[in-house]
Amino acid sequence: MNDWNNRTFFWVFQALQFVFLGVVCLDLVGYYIPVAREVLAFLYLTFLPGVLVLKALRLHDLGSIETVLYSAGLSLVVVMLTGLTANFVYPLLGYTRPFSFTILLLTLVAVVQVLLYLALTRDKGRTGESPGLAVPSSPAVPFLLLLPFLAIIGTYMRDGYHMVTLLFLLLILIAVIGLAVGFERLIPKSCYPLGIYAIALSLLYHTSLISEYVWGYDIHHELHLVNSVLIPGLWDMTIPFNTNGMLSVVALVPIYSLICDLDPVWVFKIIYPLLFALVPLGLYRAVEKQTDARIGFLSIFFFFSFFTFYTEMISLARQQIAELFLALTVLAMIDKTMDRGKQAFLMIAFAFAMIVSHYGLSYIYLFSLVPAWLLLAVSERLQSWLPKRLARGASLLKPDSAPPAGTGERGPVRTLILPYILIFAALVYLWYSTVAGGTALATVTGIGDKIWNTLFMDSFNPTTAQGMHILTSQSTTVLHGLAKIVHIATQGLIAVGLLATLVKRERWRIEPEYLAVSLVFLLINVAGIAVPFFASSLNTSRLYHITLIFLAPFAVIGGIALYEKLTGWIRAIRTAPFMGTAYQALSAFFVVFFLFNSGLLYQVMDDNPTSMALDTAGDKPVFNGMEVQGAAWLFSEGNERPIYVDGTRWWLLLGFNPDSQRYVPADASLLEPNTYLYFGTYNLMRDSIRIETQEHAVTTATYTDADRFIWSHHQIYDNAGSAVYYR
Repeated sequence: MNDWNNRTFFWVFQALQFVFLGVVCLDLVGYYIPVAREVLAFLYLTFLPGVLVLKALRLHDLGSIETVLYSAGLSLVVVMLTGLTANFVYPLLGYTRPFSFTILLLTLVAVVQVLLYLALTRDKGRTGESPGLAVPSSPAVPFLLLLPFLAIIGTYMRDGYHMVTLLFLLLILIAVIGLAVGFERLIPKSCYPLGIYAIALSLLYHTSLISEYVWGYDIHHELHLVNSVLIPGLWDMTIPFNTNGMLSVVALVPIYSLICDLDPVWVFKIIYPLLFALVPLGLYRAVEKQTDARIGFLSIFFFFSFFTFYTEMISLARQQIAELFLALTVLAMIDKTMDRGKQAFLMIAFAFAMIVSHYGLSYIYLFSLVPAWLLLAVSERLQSWLPKRLARGASLLKPDSAPPAGTGERGPVRTLILPYILIFAALVYLWYSTVAGGTALATVTGIGDKIWNTLFMDSFNPTTAQGMHILTSQSTTVLHGLAKIVHIATQGLIAVGLLATLVKRERWRIEPEYLAVSLVFLLINVAGIAVPFFASSLNTSRLYHITLIFLAPFAVIGGIALYEKLTGWIRAIRTAPFMGTAYQALSAFFVVFFLFNSGLLYQVMDDNPTSMALDTAGDKPVFNGMEVQGAAWLFSEGNERPIYVDGTRWWLLLGFNPDSQRYVPADASLLEPNTYLYFGTYNLMRDSIRIETQEHAVTTATYTDADRFIWSHHQIYDNAGSAVYYR
């Protein structure tokens, strides 16, 4: 839309806004049109403000993918800032509930009208294209569009009838697509962006939509904080929790919930996956612009095949949004054709949004920028100081030789510069030291102290370095052991790919900024294995997932480099199955990687299943309606007595009150009097309780009989799916 002429843009924009407001008004007076308000409100909040900002910046001819991504990112920035401003301004004007539907709707419409005025005046005289939509014309399009619906129907069948056949089919189809791209069959390159988004969304939905309640870990605390905003209609920024300082939770979710008229649970389960699925799309575009379409697709297939993307990230809503802003930062950083001022605006806007979305990701990115900048600066100095022959070999991070067309500049253009890093660091300090009692700043300093105090004594110690514990621990079965080998092989491919890129810079045209940050992220991976308490501060799998944002393309480059070496040594390898080309071999390898990570192989072989979606029998943080009802009843009593709960059900209770629950001790005699004991469905059906113990950075779990914990307790609540006991 930002490429249209002003007249067309104005009337289409106002028509969209009129339809949206009309549907809302009909809903308010009792004429509900199914799904209409939810869809229109989502589109209104997610894209229209960003399109106006793009037009105000006079950013045109970006292409369909960049326009969608940048408009979504800028819209989220506008929405979060609107919520933040309303939270502080309206109480000063005497309105004590800024997070209420009426005031938020009026405020958002006013903000949009101001942005519309700025867009039309700043882009005055625009004579752009006529409205149109470029859709790839291929039989693959309806097939790809079917995938998310298959995930939705499959989760419905799983929850209602304990049938996972459609989910099995979904995962098999995704594996087939991965092979098809490697063999250049079925999926044309014009459909790669659609395929990336469709697969990512279907993977997210095939886990997020199981159960009618949020499931996982941190998301229960995030839900508690959202309700602490919606109930009083005001965000209390002084509540001393790290997550309370994240606008991606305390502002964005309440706004989507109120405007879309959705329970926050469904905002987390439906809307956030729609946003998070944009991350692989943005990364694909960034890789494709530096390499080619197939490398881009296989890189992102590897990225979202890793189980953290569609399991752990489902229960980390704040990190989902932060990763979207990081992906947009990467996309803006590597674009050497954009006007420098507009590029700086985008990078700083996305940096601020990342900071107010997730503290962990912001810290990792900030701490990677400084050494990356030093690498680039040293490389440039070597080029200028050394003779040309020596500089050619010493300077591995070669900057671009030509500036963007029309800038009038000479020499290399670098987007990762010191002022950007200083602005990022200043925003990090100001925000994290101000909101939520400064807990986010105190947390990172505490982790730093712990690492420093143990660095020289406990390096590579499996009890303190979580990554080393994973590498050295004994696999439960042969199949799980094979999966560990496959994971280690991907790390090897990444290392080879980085080396190949450094050695053959003229072949692999990776932007210097991207390459420098990637080298630092590889060191972060090593630190997750060696440095005490480093990986455990986030969780090793999450840390690896974050580094794959930059490192995934190098696994493909490394695979191509290894394949070329092998075929040079062994000519007969080209005739082996799946080895006709490097892309075919890599697609087969990444499909195997996907089948392990998705849990499909474990489920088929009945070998310690790991899939949240396919396995309906194990003890997982997935809770049914009776468990939620029992927890709600317990907290509705309104007393402050402690509640004992086992390691899995602990997360459910966290969503109601983070201060009341305690872990069930291994010794039943340690249960204090005048306390409650909460049992979920698994505890009742299996007569089992999960007991967790922690040694430094490693948590171990054992299961024990539940009967010995309730012999001296009185049952005061039972709904056949949960029970509460009192002593």
